[in-house]
Amino acid sequence: MAMTASAPGFDALATARKLKAAGVADAHAEAIAEAPAEAVAAAVCTARADRSELATKADLVGLEARFYRALLVLGAALAGFTVAVAGVAIGVMQALG
Repeated sequence: MAMTASAPGFDALATARKLKAAGVADAHAEAIAEAPAEAVAAAVCTARADRSELATKADLVGLEARFYRALLVLGAALAGFTVAVAGVAIGVMQALG
């Protein structure tokens, strides 16, 4: 069985050698040593793939611009509503008055 590339921080070949020195059969020692390396390598690849879905600075700038536009529209709507309510209140006061 050929040893695969190790994940960062894990030396599968050294681990296999230690297992062989402890009396574990060659094929078993290599399989045991490769399993964690493959799992760590898969996790690293997954983490790198997940980074592609992270927001970039340009994404955040665009989001901020959309947020401020929406806030401006909301503020204008609130001002319009306030003027309308004030107009109704003045009309009611004049009618009662």
